[in-house]
Amino acid sequence: MSLTISQIVKNLVDVNDIKHDRQYSRVAKLHKYWSRKPWFVVDQYIEKYSKKDHVVLDPFCGSGIIGLQSVLADRNFIGYDLNPFAVFLAKNSMDVSYDPVSFEDEFSVIEKAVREKIMPLYTTKDKYILYTILGKKNSKDYNAVIADSSFRNKQKVSLTQDDLEPTVKFPKSLKYPDMDFPEKFYKDRFSYKGVKKVSDMFTKRNLFALATLHTAIKELPLKNRDLFMLAFTNTLLHVSKLKAENVRPLGVNNFWIPDDFIEENVWWRFVDRVDNVKMAKVVISEKASRNKVSKPSSKIYNKSSLKMAEVKPSSVDYLITDPPYGDTIQYSELSYIWNCWLEKAFEIEDEVIINPVQKKGVNEYYDQLTAFIGEAKRVLKKDAYFTLAFHNKDLKIWISLAELIRDHGMELVDISSYDTFGSPYNKNWAKFSPKSDFYVTFVNSQKKAPATNKKAIYPDEIADEIVKCLGKNNDKLFNLNKAYDLFVGVVISKIFDGSQVAEHERMSIENITNLFQDVPREEKREQKKKEVQQSLFKLQHV
Repeated sequence: MSLTISQIVKNLVDVNDIKHDRQYSRVAKLHKYWSRKPWFVVDQYIEKYSKKDHVVLDPFCGSGIIGLQSVLADRNFIGYDLNPFAVFLAKNSMDVSYDPVSFEDEFSVIEKAVREKIMPLYTTKDKYILYTILGKKNSKDYNAVIADSSFRNKQKVSLTQDDLEPTVKFPKSLKYPDMDFPEKFYKDRFSYKGVKKVSDMFTKRNLFALATLHTAIKELPLKNRDLFMLAFTNTLLHVSKLKAENVRPLGVNNFWIPDDFIEENVWWRFVDRVDNVKMAKVVISEKASRNKVSKPSSKIYNKSSLKMAEVKPSSVDYLITDPPYGDTIQYSELSYIWNCWLEKAFEIEDEVIINPVQKKGVNEYYDQLTAFIGEAKRVLKKDAYFTLAFHNKDLKIWISLAELIRDHGMELVDISSYDTFGSPYNKNWAKFSPKSDFYVTFVNSQKKAPATNKKAIYPDEIADEIVKCLGKNNDKLFNLNKAYDLFVGVVISKIFDGSQVAEHERMSIENITNLFQDVPREEKREQKKKEVQQSLFKLQHV
């Protein structure tokens, strides 16, 4: 089944137009993680393509947002992720039970155990340091921000070197992760600054404070230990050298140390992260209560989804997932600090990724996606639905995925594009970065794939067809971001109609958007066809 251009254009959605409970959106505050999809979009798909007590599977579960929304909709959820930290986060996200009294009481226990060990490290006269600016390129007329014991009445001041870098003595009993970073990260922007070990990412003062806090969370008798550990891991990057006054850690998806990095007060940041955990767990438990959630089963496996041995054939009612985007987000690298403090190891051999350091290129990535699609086909029931959410700017990967799914006997059902709202960088700075999430839905019809003997289609042909169909003055189309989304949707649809897509190398965001700023290219196209035909003739007669 293919879709018409009119059908696809109707599904170009701005998420800001979707009504949703904005208070419940605090669920995202539980912990930083990448590729977190809007819960209210995920909700729509779970409600549309599954029913109560159905089995919903997410083979790349990440932060667990799909799992959480499945549980809140009384579905039975199965998730997989190779990243130990992701599994830790997802399990705690999906736990809809929460006792606020117990949580507050246990926070008081932690506070009593460590506050007076940590806060004196940040004392200056009768005030407390919130953060200092330690990077060599501080252009400000101050080098610290201080406040009172309640972290209020902030002041910008200049402190002495002794206040900025006090002497800190570590008792032998105080443990912290001191392992080396892998010899070479694919996206390494820190080793040239002398950072070799995990401990090098922190000042001595902050390392002492973190180790003290970490030990308390591990050793105190706490029912909510995992939630406090989440608050701790969500503190780590903020109190590392990865942060500056105007730079959030991992904002550009790599370990980049700003030249004007700051050193935050560990206890101050931890209290803030504890408050975030509280906000998230309160809205989750309240929604579970409103929805009268019974006790659906949920299982998450810290394993590769390329072979889901725990899932029986033809047992899944709905599969919805958001697989890794090529080389865009290096999950094993970006989670390395968190996993080290959790004393977990990320087994990268089966990580679905493009990473030259791991000796995984496009071919290896394609092989892994092939294995994943094969497993999806195996576990899905007949006529069950499969939604693929993807945010990759490389249309060649989309083409490969669509052809794989088509060749496994699935039919196209729907293509929707949701304008991305989470990344100011993508929206405002990166002109040719992906601006939308695609949700493409298929049905496991178990029919034969259409024959791919139709003529090849070219990028400029597709652009001309879109312009002709919608009219040159169509406002929705000539937002160039929407034009690219529509182009991708049409390409996917044509693949499921049996067409072959030519000139993959020309299909970058920049090249495609430029097509919509050009005039029809009939003569150029005919010339290009002749060149291709001549090349094929020569190859056939070598």
